[in-house]
Amino acid sequence: MDELNLENDREFLNSIETILCSSEHNVHEFQDDISQIFAPDALRAASYTKETNDNAREIVELEAKCKELHAQIEYLTKQKEDAFEEIERLRDQILSQNTYCTSLGSALGILTWRASRFPQVVNVWLSNVQDKIGELLSIVNGTFGAFVSTYKSAFPPTSNVEYQFVMGLLGIVTNISARPEGREFLITIPSGTELVQKLIKLTPELPSVPRTVYLKRLILMILYNVSINETGFRYLLESRVADALSHCLDDEASSAEMQLLCLRILQSVTYDLEPEYVRDLIGIIPIERIETMMSASQSDISKAAELVVQHLRQRQNILK
Repeated sequence: MDELNLENDREFLNSIETILCSSEHNVHEFQDDISQIFAPDALRAASYTKETNDNAREIVELEAKCKELHAQIEYLTKQKEDAFEEIERLRDQILSQNTYCTSLGSALGILTWRASRFPQVVNVWLSNVQDKIGELLSIVNGTFGAFVSTYKSAFPPTSNVEYQFVMGLLGIVTNISARPEGREFLITIPSGTELVQKLIKLTPELPSVPRTVYLKRLILMILYNVSINETGFRYLLESRVADALSHCLDDEASSAEMQLLCLRILQSVTYDLEPEYVRDLIGIIPIERIETMMSASQSDISKAAELVVQHLRQRQNILK
């Protein structure tokens, strides 16, 4: 009986041992499975931690960069403000200097204009300082062109300092061209012919208002002086002087003196006019238009118009 119980105990122990071994094996397998299950999560957690740290460092770097850029923006903004202040200061300075120079030029121009009324003064200029006269003509050319370009849409009053400056310059050229030697010089140097061409070209751009009458009068006087020079009148025809004359004749503000000056120029250039210029001239200023001036109340205008018509009719007969 005791032996039977002992045998049973052994079997029980063996059974327990088998169960424990099996359980131990299962526990090891479970541990392995658990490790495999949670391993990706651990890797992801480590990766997330690294990414978080990298982002934190990047944020710190970006914040530092932003501070640096902000400082640069403040510096550049200050520089821009300083530059604008300097520009305004220089603009005011330039305007002040421009006003001063224009006033000075106007005063000297008017004085020189008055002095050039004396033939002996012009003779001295032509004899001793021809190069300076050439420079003066270039200055008149540029100044007149800039003046017309600036004010052709809204002409300044005659009291305007720039207007006075331009008048003084044109007055000097008028007096120089009044002398035979002066108009010969004017029409034989590049700066002189360029000025004459500029006067012809820009006269039609002068508005038809009373304020332009003084300038047009001086321009017409210069053109007339040039027209009584053999080389000059040919140059006027080639430069289409009729365009400028037509504009002045159409000007409602035109005075009797301006009309007479236009006719005097026409009288000069149509005398013994070459056939090649006749058609161009009467195409711009028809003979019929000049004929209407023959009935003017002023005898000098009517006589001048009659002579112009006579010249043109004679040249037309030659063309037939």
